[in-house]
Amino acid sequence: MRFDTQQPKPLSDYREFLPPAQLADRFRCFWTQTITGSRGVYEHRVLPDACIDIVWQAGEAPHVAGPDTGPVLAELAPGRVIVGARFRPGRAPDFLGVAAHELRDAQPELAGIWGEAAARRLRESGVTGSVEGMVGVLQDEIEARVGFARDGHARRAALAWARGRASLEQLGAELHLGDRQLRRRVEERFGYGPAVLRRVLRLQRLLALGARHDGSLADLALAAGYADQAHMTRECQRLAGLSPVRLVAEWLPTPPSRK
Repeated sequence: MRFDTQQPKPLSDYREFLPPAQLADRFRCFWTQTITGSRGVYEHRVLPDACIDIVWQAGEAPHVAGPDTGPVLAELAPGRVIVGARFRPGRAPDFLGVAAHELRDAQPELAGIWGEAAARRLRESGVTGSVEGMVGVLQDEIEARVGFARDGHARRAALAWARGRASLEQLGAELHLGDRQLRRRVEERFGYGPAVLRRVLRLQRLLALGARHDGSLADLALAAGYADQAHMTRECQRLAGLSPVRLVAEWLPTPPSRK
């Protein structure tokens, strides 16, 4: 008799929860991820979302995950414990002290941005491996810097434009910027030029709508802001590496919980 000795594949326990009130205007969420299982690797796909994250994996140096222009695939072994804090679009540059385009498609160590002292406080906190402990230490480090962060009218206006509430010409007039200055300002704050920012936010809108859409793919494409279904398919392949059907089925957004 032959027995199947194959072990279960690793699973990911990924959770998002709302930031404390004093950070809510700057951060979209805090998040945790633990990989369970006994063998193999879990393939984690990260999609462009116009956000920048501070990421801390147990046993490793914390780093910053910049705004991506395409899908990022990571292989995570069982036992991995990761916590992170996700900035709202356009809010990271003031908080981190570095332009978003300098972080595009990059993952520099936090020590190179906030200094070795901040990174050392996380590494030597004694909570490595404890999800709750790591989140608490990361939150404390972030809260200590709240007074240094600023908001800006340019960020809010650019988001309004990217979500289809104004034309690029209206945005430039509102900010009193010429075309080249406008594009540079948007890239400094979001990491993308205006055209890519709109594409990325449209992909995120597709994901949000797909979670509750029960019509055809053509209807979903129009609702998300694509010209037609073929346009949606091309964009999903370019930004996510998946077809719309697989994307909606496998990558529905997880609403932040209250912890």
